[in-house]
Amino acid sequence: MSPELSEFFSLAPLGLIVGAFGTLIGAGGGAVLVPVLLILLPKETPATITSVSMATVFFNAYSGTISYMRMGRVDYRLGTFFTLASLPGAVLGVLLIHQIPRGLFDPLFGGLLLTLGSLLLVNPLGSKPPNPPRASTNDHGHMLLGSIGSAYIAVLSSLMGIGGGIIHVPFLIRALQIPPHNATATSHFVLTFVALTATATHVVMGAFTRGLPETMYLAVGVMMGAPIGAAISNLLHGTLIVRLLAGALCLIGLRLLVGLF
Repeated sequence: MSPELSEFFSLAPLGLIVGAFGTLIGAGGGAVLVPVLLILLPKETPATITSVSMATVFFNAYSGTISYMRMGRVDYRLGTFFTLASLPGAVLGVLLIHQIPRGLFDPLFGGLLLTLGSLLLVNPLGSKPPNPPRASTNDHGHMLLGSIGSAYIAVLSSLMGIGGGIIHVPFLIRALQIPPHNATATSHFVLTFVALTATATHVVMGAFTRGLPETMYLAVGVMMGAPIGAAISNLLHGTLIVRLLAGALCLIGLRLLVGLF
């Protein structure tokens, strides 16, 4: 078996898992993919790793969004406003990551994983909002809060290569009191454009001189996995799975931090 074919059969199944799980919880899968890439590609720069992740997240988000649109779960009005607010942040995050060395990126990402994992253990993405959902999600205050939050999340997500859904979904549920299923689908809609913008910025800056084959292999997997995750979301609450993910994120975060000493 050729090295290329061997790499395909190792990365495509990983992409399928990332796509299915990322779509299930509306996270795009980057929070799972980036730690794996950090382990598999120990000598690559943060810019290369995050460019591969964001490109893969785009394919995942696009495929998942199509499935959610067919289910009628996407709030297009909120999604459009949040997308417009997020695009400058997506570009800024990419510009910043090209200035960060691997020695600084690993501890930063390890700390982020520990923080996200701890928060998800307490409040999984599948949790219902603390109060009944608001009758209207289109008031000006709601739009402003959501747009500001989405903009900051876009910077962090493109900087770390995680896509941002793992932060955006809880924000939509907890801060804006959007029902979980709609929050997941709308976050995926926004993530599609954020990931595409971040990927295009990486391309312009030359990040895809390396990592393009790996991205294509992963993309094949996530395009197959995303519809599976959307279908499972109809059957599964997701709290237990998210808590398992949270535990894994904490362990990987500790591994990255301990590896520094």
